[in-house]
Amino acid sequence: MQFLCHFKLQQSKNIVLFLLSFFILTLNFPAPSLAAQNLPAEQKDSLAVLCYHHIVPEESPTNTDATISVSEFEQQMKYLYEHGYYTAKLTDVEEFLYAKKKLPENTVLITFDDGYESNYTYAYPILKKYGLNALIFLIGGSIESKPQDPNIIPKLSFDQIREMSDSGLIEFGSHTFNAHYLINEESAFVAMSQELLYEDFDNMNEFFDQIGSPKIKSIAYPYGKFNDMSIAASRLNGYSLGFTVNQGFVCQDACPMALNRIIVLPGTTLEKFKVLIHDSSFVLPEYFDGSVVLRLDSATAYRDKKPMPLDAAATFVGGKFTAPLSFFVENLGWNLLWDSNSHKVTRQLTNQTEKWFTVPTYLAGEQVMVPVRELAEAMGYEVIWHQDDKTVEIK
Repeated sequence: MQFLCHFKLQQSKNIVLFLLSFFILTLNFPAPSLAAQNLPAEQKDSLAVLCYHHIVPEESPTNTDATISVSEFEQQMKYLYEHGYYTAKLTDVEEFLYAKKKLPENTVLITFDDGYESNYTYAYPILKKYGLNALIFLIGGSIESKPQDPNIIPKLSFDQIREMSDSGLIEFGSHTFNAHYLINEESAFVAMSQELLYEDFDNMNEFFDQIGSPKIKSIAYPYGKFNDMSIAASRLNGYSLGFTVNQGFVCQDACPMALNRIIVLPGTTLEKFKVLIHDSSFVLPEYFDGSVVLRLDSATAYRDKKPMPLDAAATFVGGKFTAPLSFFVENLGWNLLWDSNSHKVTRQLTNQTEKWFTVPTYLAGEQVMVPVRELAEAMGYEVIWHQDDKTVEIK
């Protein structure tokens, strides 16, 4: 199992099948209360992956563990938003596991299984409202057939999938094409032959091609069950992440093809939700709304309450509050040039009304750090130091 998680398979199905048969056998601010207790100072080395399925209006019964109400879901999403959670994308998870890149404080990955139409009708508007990212695992065959049986919960349509994908908030993964059923109480995904398994992957690839979806890199195993052969087939088809329903967090040394998730059950109050995600944060202060905020010793910045990861934590250098230059260029779009000889930043003028200036920089490892107050004020912004929270507000 561990071997297959790390083994680089050849790009040929015939070779892979042969190998399988063989291996299966064998700023100048005052120097240093959001207080230090508000969020952990260090970036996290674990990730909470939330698992949802079907969402229903209040008047509908939630009589299965795979169904929660709209109000419960919105309450939880609002909590994540108001407490400054970073909602990861698949690229974040890949870099966390494969490149050992740290995640911002308070990070979650929001996932949905099966591809129910309620994900579009109820969850998607809430996710848009709070600017949260999510990942939906689709059962290709059930979406393609669009059954009209009133006893079957409606699935997403092609147009709904395309709309959500185009929003940039929603990514999609595989929940197999037609392997989400039981054979003698065993998941078909692990019970089927190699030939049928690879046929299912081929059908799923054609399904995503038909939708015009970006390359799929993740799979959620039906019923959370998998084996060496299914992992190998996933990797052969270009998948780099595999999700189970084993309860727990994802640690940085986890096998990328056997990731834990946290199933959110109906009746999960906010207090229970906080326990699930090991949360101890506080509501972001009001000044986070409408401003850019950086916090001392934190590798997460906020813009209009939306968290953004930094390449390095904001810190004091030479008595000045500094942050990575890359943040201001890539996230805020400031036209800045760095001179590696003079170690200064200058403004790249784009019109006659802009003012030219130079600001000194500092090197922290491989990161170019800039004094926040000097740079922001030179760009025409107001800068405020919040002593109690150890934060810098740029407005």
